[in-house]
Amino acid sequence: MHRRPPPIQLLPAFEATARLGSMSRAAQELNLTPSAVSQQIKQLESAMDVQLFVRQTRRIELTEAGEMFFKVATRTLRAYRQGHAEMHARFGRPLLRLSCVPSVAHQLILPALASFQEAFPGIDLRLDARMSLVDFDNDPIDAAVRTGMGNWPGLVALPLGPCYGTLVASPALLQRHPVREVSDLRQHVLIHARMPSGDHDDWDTVAALLQVPRIARRGDLMLDSDLAALQAAEQGLGVSMGFTPGIFEWLQTQRLVALFEPVKMAIGHFFVYRDSTERDPTQRERMRAVYAWIKARYEAAAVQAAQALQTELG
Repeated sequence: MHRRPPPIQLLPAFEATARLGSMSRAAQELNLTPSAVSQQIKQLESAMDVQLFVRQTRRIELTEAGEMFFKVATRTLRAYRQGHAEMHARFGRPLLRLSCVPSVAHQLILPALASFQEAFPGIDLRLDARMSLVDFDNDPIDAAVRTGMGNWPGLVALPLGPCYGTLVASPALLQRHPVREVSDLRQHVLIHARMPSGDHDDWDTVAALLQVPRIARRGDLMLDSDLAALQAAEQGLGVSMGFTPGIFEWLQTQRLVALFEPVKMAIGHFFVYRDSTERDPTQRERMRAVYAWIKARYEAAAVQAAQALQTELG
């Protein structure tokens, strides 16, 4: 093993792959291609003259050396990110890094960035649109929009609103194959989106909500994000799940139509951040102000979604 440390720029690809257990998921998180991540890990192993991963057919595992170096990489990157954040907080424009799923980023936040900049001219908002659940201990994220029960240890979870779900499809697809009852879905492809847990959404849960044992279908289409699932549905590739308030624009513009009355889910939408932020009065005030702005966006979208669904379903 060489005594000289490897180039530090190779650490993010290794750390993300080790943490996520997948080069493809690491590539998505880092906005790289899987081949680029693979190449950086090979360079790291070559520079250290040690094997860090055991590559199986469908998965990869850390070697004993890899386990040890993963702890080193985690500590190094965490110190770098925290040090950069502290320096920026003291000398730079306040930065707020917000993580949310792609549909929320594209449908609710990005269209309103101008109003955010007008309301908060002193805050530099950076969006991180991803399906994976952000790790506040390791990721350079200040706040996130999450969907769940609201009980995340170590985090303040402020409610944004309830979550309603329905099934959606393109008008053209439904003209060819109408859906008047659940059994009509046997003519359609069901579109799945990868959830923050890393698994794909569970159509068995939808079946339970619709009070049927299983949803018959013509096939399945697996995609990497909720936004990709809605886009595929718009193109007539199948039927997707849609959740309010994020789907209001799709319904309002009739790019998609709802198949059934929306069902209130057990989970809700929350604005979350570290509870340590509450101990800094300036940061707490800033975070609460941003929360109020996002909550207003959610409430307006929820009203529009309800109106669109009422018009659609009569």
